[in-house]
Amino acid sequence: MTFRFVRARTAYAACLFTLCAACSSTSQQENAQSAETSPAGSFFVGTQAVYAHLVNERGGSWVFTTITASDASVDTGYLVRLNDLTPAFDTRAAECMPQIYPDMHRCNPGHPFRDKDTGMLDKIINGSIAVGTAGKVTDISQTYETTFDESAFNQAVDEALLNSGLDTQRRRLISLLDAYDQEAAAAHAELSNMTRQLSATSSSKRIELDIQPRIGGLTAYYQDDIDFSELIELTLVTGADVPTVRLEKQATLPCDARHCIAAADGALSALRQDIQSHRERLSAMMSPGAVIYDVRCEAAVHGHYLISVACPEQVIASGDDPVELPIDVTILSRDFEKLYPSFDLADERLRVTVEGHSVTFTNATDEYITLTAQTIYYNSSVNTTSLTIDIPPGISVSRDIDEFVSQSIDIESSYRQMTPDKAAGASFQFGVAVRYRIASNPDELTLHHLQAFNVGCVIKNQVDPGSCMPSAAADEDPERTAGRSHNASPPAM
Repeated sequence: MTFRFVRARTAYAACLFTLCAACSSTSQQENAQSAETSPAGSFFVGTQAVYAHLVNERGGSWVFTTITASDASVDTGYLVRLNDLTPAFDTRAAECMPQIYPDMHRCNPGHPFRDKDTGMLDKIINGSIAVGTAGKVTDISQTYETTFDESAFNQAVDEALLNSGLDTQRRRLISLLDAYDQEAAAAHAELSNMTRQLSATSSSKRIELDIQPRIGGLTAYYQDDIDFSELIELTLVTGADVPTVRLEKQATLPCDARHCIAAADGALSALRQDIQSHRERLSAMMSPGAVIYDVRCEAAVHGHYLISVACPEQVIASGDDPVELPIDVTILSRDFEKLYPSFDLADERLRVTVEGHSVTFTNATDEYITLTAQTIYYNSSVNTTSLTIDIPPGISVSRDIDEFVSQSIDIESSYRQMTPDKAAGASFQFGVAVRYRIASNPDELTLHHLQAFNVGCVIKNQVDPGSCMPSAAADEDPERTAGRSHNASPPAM
């Protein structure tokens, strides 16, 4: 006689097995075998076996967790073959000795899918039992039998299908997985046949590229100054270089049971796009007069930029029209050399303006002004130039700032591999001092000012003039800069 094992009636037995688990034990030796995994009868759905892990959650509900193509036993839960909803674990009847067994062992009285010999279990539960060595019950010598409880198993599977959303999607999931394998195999055969038929040419015909760049990354630093043709390298494909077909394998399994349908859908869609791309490419290669070039592009330092470049593996020219070549260019960082701020200072006689790499001196008087020395400050680097410049009344004179800076200032004013975050956290000191005299007064006057600038703000103004106002300058009235001149001595010149 057999009965369904009810956990509520076995409190004493649970204590017994917990106690016995502390003892060293050796499980009964047996030739445990997995359930047969080949298709069974007309209930088997699909062509390839698919498995799911059946787990009892803490709340007592059965769910499917992981879906996999492997029939390897799992540490937690029970393996179920989804194709026909049959157990993929050992369901054979067992003759068991009274001892401690692993949780999922078929002889374990706590196994949820086994019927047990009632007489034997009553003795274990109600009798006075002594526990000996090796975890064996010493007062009982006879064995007991357990058999697979198909009803309990089917009930758990039905509950798991519902809880995991597979009650209506199981067949579709298996169909998607089968479709992937079948379409991949058929496409590989088709595309391989196309490559065998492909008659590549060794023609040296020149092609004209219509490069179509897509710019990403630090686009705010980009100033339309990249020659994209320099990023591309073409190599003629000859008969010996006919490409092999490589379909990217989209691994769906294993996957979370709740999201497996979406994963299988996505994998099949990606496969079909890959197949179509190969078809179009090989068809174009097979057209009369087609010339094929391998395309190479990679991350590089180009001008002021550090960039990465992605491009198609090949281009095919079959006529005289330019060949379209889309490429993805990602700006990773940019070098800024000789970074100077927009700078302006003046008194009632002279105005000095720095803009880009140019320094402009403006005479605001009705008589000649003679500049006798000019000094540029950049952080701790200072360079004074004794250069006489005569400026007529009301006239402006511009000079390249290189005339007034030194090698150390060139180094200080260069910023390598800048990004907006990096630039926002950096600053520098910049200043100008000019010594001059007017025709009616032999005494020398000095105009000077030194100010801190944020690197990020200066870069913004260089890339997009006027887009950023330096914080220190924003609070000042430009007319008040006149107070920075007079006869007082400036910083060392």
